[in-house]
Amino acid sequence: MDVDQQQNNPLVKKLMETTAQLEEQPQSAALIRTQISLYHQLAMADEARQAYATLSSLIMLQEDEWVSYLDLSIELLGTPLNDAQGFCDVFEIFNAALGDYTSLPLILKQVKFVLSCYYAGHPPATPIEDIPSIQVGDEITGLLDEVSTRSMLQSAVAHSNALLSESQQIWDLWISWEMGLLEAAPAEQRSEQIQQVHQVYNDRLRIPHSTMQQTTSDYSSFCSTYCNQEYEKRLVQATEISQEAKRKWSGEKRFGKTREEFEFQLVSAGGDPSSEAPVYLEYVNWEANARAKPNAHGKAPNLDPILTAALFERAVVPYAILAAQTQSALNSVALQIEEAEAQDGEKKKKSKKGKGKKKDEPEEEDVKGILVEQKKMAEQAFRAYKDAEASIWARYAAWADDNQGPEQGLSVRLRAVRAVPQSGTAWADLLQDLERKNAELQDLDVYFERALAIGQLVIPADRTTDLVEVFLAKAAYDARLSTPTVSLNAAHPALASITSGLEAISHINKSGDPSLKLEKFILDWAETKGPQFLDQTLLILDKPIKSRASSYQYALLRAGVEIRRDDASAARDIFEDAIARTDLDWPEAVYEAFIQFEIVHGDPNTLLQTKKKIEKEQEKLARRRAKEAAAQVQYTAAVVQGAASGAAETVINDVVGAAEAGQEPVATAEAATAPAPESVEKKEEPLKRDRENTTVLVSGLSKGITTERIGNFFSGCGDVREISILSNEESMHDDALVEFKFADAIPRVLEKDQKKYEGSPVSVSMLWRSTLFVTNFPREMDDEGIRKLFGQYGRILETRWPSRKYADSRRFCYITMDSPTSAQETLVLQGYKIPGASTNFGLTVLISDPSAKTKRSDAANSTMFVGGLNNKSTENDVRGLFKEYGTIGHVKLGWDPVKKICKGFAFVEMSTEAEAKAALALHGTQHKGKYLKVEISDPNHANKKPKDRDDDKAAEKRSRSVRLHNLPENTQEGLLQQALEKIMPVKRLELFAKSGQALAELDSPADAGKLLMRTEDFIFGDRKIDITPPNQRSLPIKEAAAGESSTSAPAAPPGPSTMFAPRATRRALAKPRPTAVAAAKAVASSSAPTVSQGQSDFRAFVDEKNKQREANLQSSRESGEKRKLEEGDGKEGEESKKARTST
Repeated sequence: MDVDQQQNNPLVKKLMETTAQLEEQPQSAALIRTQISLYHQLAMADEARQAYATLSSLIMLQEDEWVSYLDLSIELLGTPLNDAQGFCDVFEIFNAALGDYTSLPLILKQVKFVLSCYYAGHPPATPIEDIPSIQVGDEITGLLDEVSTRSMLQSAVAHSNALLSESQQIWDLWISWEMGLLEAAPAEQRSEQIQQVHQVYNDRLRIPHSTMQQTTSDYSSFCSTYCNQEYEKRLVQATEISQEAKRKWSGEKRFGKTREEFEFQLVSAGGDPSSEAPVYLEYVNWEANARAKPNAHGKAPNLDPILTAALFERAVVPYAILAAQTQSALNSVALQIEEAEAQDGEKKKKSKKGKGKKKDEPEEEDVKGILVEQKKMAEQAFRAYKDAEASIWARYAAWADDNQGPEQGLSVRLRAVRAVPQSGTAWADLLQDLERKNAELQDLDVYFERALAIGQLVIPADRTTDLVEVFLAKAAYDARLSTPTVSLNAAHPALASITSGLEAISHINKSGDPSLKLEKFILDWAETKGPQFLDQTLLILDKPIKSRASSYQYALLRAGVEIRRDDASAARDIFEDAIARTDLDWPEAVYEAFIQFEIVHGDPNTLLQTKKKIEKEQEKLARRRAKEAAAQVQYTAAVVQGAASGAAETVINDVVGAAEAGQEPVATAEAATAPAPESVEKKEEPLKRDRENTTVLVSGLSKGITTERIGNFFSGCGDVREISILSNEESMHDDALVEFKFADAIPRVLEKDQKKYEGSPVSVSMLWRSTLFVTNFPREMDDEGIRKLFGQYGRILETRWPSRKYADSRRFCYITMDSPTSAQETLVLQGYKIPGASTNFGLTVLISDPSAKTKRSDAANSTMFVGGLNNKSTENDVRGLFKEYGTIGHVKLGWDPVKKICKGFAFVEMSTEAEAKAALALHGTQHKGKYLKVEISDPNHANKKPKDRDDDKAAEKRSRSVRLHNLPENTQEGLLQQALEKIMPVKRLELFAKSGQALAELDSPADAGKLLMRTEDFIFGDRKIDITPPNQRSLPIKEAAAGESSTSAPAAPPGPSTMFAPRATRRALAKPRPTAVAAAKAVASSSAPTVSQGQSDFRAFVDEKNKQREANLQSSRESGEKRKLEEGDGKEGEESKKARTST
């Protein structure tokens, strides 16, 4: 390539730009990776190898990066390979690679490289399969003798011993090499080589592995062939050697499982890292916890530090692989965005030259917007995998501290920051550990600077959490270790670190850090440790930034500082500025603190003025919230129609590329979480609920506590909406979830924390960011399966399932974990595919954010319903139809996941109502051979009833329905339907919470009959649930008059028609239900002679009425007419009503 071509090559230009940037940021991992990619494209092998060396010194490389680095290094040795030093350098690169992640492909590559070089200089009698051929010179042949080669193979096998189910692949290559030496050995060396093989087998039998039986069998064959006279002695010795390994493999049982079972689960995962990850988490919990029940001999299993450390090393690998796959997808999306931007630039140039936009020309802006969203989601997925990996590294380091010593713990933390340089917590832990080891201040600064220089702390681009952790750790050790010289206007190193941190965060996110950790630290430090720096601190923090200005916490902190400085006027100004802000995150807390401040530091006049100001602000706040609530109602109404019609859409695209072609994930977070329409029997409009911000966890309650006593404990704090007691058999105390009606009650509730109640302190904590939204799980997965999957990450306090009475396709739930940490750890299940599931979609696991729903406030008036679509229509087709009429906000295509075709309809959200009305012009137009139906979406479509009721269909529906009685309080429709479906298929279920009943619609009258005749009790929530026909709204009253016999003829099993006798007479519509006593009175009043009648007469009368019903029913079936109201029923109902009224 000549000079002109090089200068015009865009790759060369980009390389020059990247190199210039690296001069300013020489340790930037992202820039070095970009440089390596460009070197590969420009065939600059030596430069790429050097860049790999630089990158590997900063962070752990991904597996494919190590393979590329090694291939380049081997190629550069030339052919034939005759450089002993170069060979040793490559071998050191192999060792460095194996020092990062435990990787079977890399170990195999190292062993095959060594054996290739050895066999090239010492050709075997027969060619060895799977060993690539290579040419070497005399220098390499002399280097690789039997001793040096054996040492290299032993090193590789030692690395592979951690892979209990896969290490056989490495060991087989070693034993084959040893057996080759034995076959080729001269007679005088044969005995020595036989002893060497014995040693290799014995060493192998000491290691637990999946093929121990095969290894023993092979050793038996070897002994019978080469030392038959010592056969029994050798086999007895081998049996004794292998006993401990066999016990560890399949005999050591804890919590009902063995290592063999876990290894089998990993093998069954088929190499899928998303399937292996949760297995490893459970495996680590099992391995690192030696607490177990003693066996029959009274001996409990002991902790094995070697196996446990090896398992920690293996457990991080799936997350590293998933992160690497996501990184690859992220790079691909970034390139596509660059291309879209370039096309956009060309488009703008053309428009400046006067070339207008053609009507049918595609909109690049939409393409770019979709790519940007994909990039954000890819960054979030990448970050979730790295956070999960970081949590395992942190646990590994803590375990190493306790079981292998502080030095090993430090070694793990040093490796952790190379593996997860994105984790601010990992860097902070390392800095704190170094400080505990009395490291010099300069050494701490080196690691702090490296954490920033690598540039991985800000992924995703607007995330500030990790920068905060690193700067906080730096300021903390500066405050403890620094000895600054005192001079005028000199800033303390701790204050300088906080200032730098605030500036760095403001560059990443202009709103600042919402946690305010740096602000809290420096205020506390300045007031207590550095009062001479307090004025400087306040000058820095008083700079306007949204995270501080809109935070109630900062307002209270800042006012508290002025109060302690005895400057009431300044504190009052802070309070007044805070309550006047419309974006204050918790106004009620500031209102209360402001009033308390005036009570203590003000006078009656200032107190009165403050109350008036707060009342005005509360009125404004109420109006804003009412407007937001109205917008929320519009939003939920707009998506109800889509949920009721079963339309499906996806919430997260599979940016990793693991999804198979043609798949369509089910229900999104928006469509799935839309509340179902109110049931017919529910009269009151429910209050808007914000469980995530109005629910607290109360721990340490006495066993057997009642909801009434818990309500009394919180009396005066605010109105309680719901209390759920969480019994824990393993604990001496009970817990409870208490949900309040309004968020302004929470500050008063939190004041109850650690207060004594009934003799013991009670813990009260908020469950902020502890609720998960989970969707895209298989249809057959129920509450038990969800709890089993997510329970391994922490305690599950509650699960909430949606009603399926209007949309059976709804597949989502909410899971409340016991802490934000547990909830964060579960995000590793994002994209996880359930083994053996009927559908192959990856799980969607997100932190629930109720505030996100308010973003589409005008959807009710700007959402279009499109009918008449062809079954081959796609989302892009729909977008192409509507793009001429304005900006398309969202498209929801009705999709059949089984047939993988369009259901013929879609919902299109335009940006404004005017654009939606303009798009009505598409109504009646032809598209792919069909006429379109386009109209403004009707939010109340799901609630509308057909004008003409089909009585035959209603009767048929009643014949296959049953009513459930005696349901527990707080019963969830979704959970009740799951429990009932384990007995009988359920088509629809509706709960009536006030009466403790539910109406279940089954598939057929036969199913209803089977359920009514079921003799086994149906237990739900520790209660026996009674099942009756649908028209029996209350259970029969079991009572008898005093002195009378209460015996009666046993009732026949109930059925969907008149299959049971005796039974109470059927009441007329809209009239009181008859009881046995009222029915007897009605019979007496309808008879001509008033004669005293007993129980036998009453039973005879009921038998006669049942016969009449059967005859009437048979007659109506033959004539095809619906069943008529039986003569006398209305009169009996009137008599029953009179009887009740008179009593």
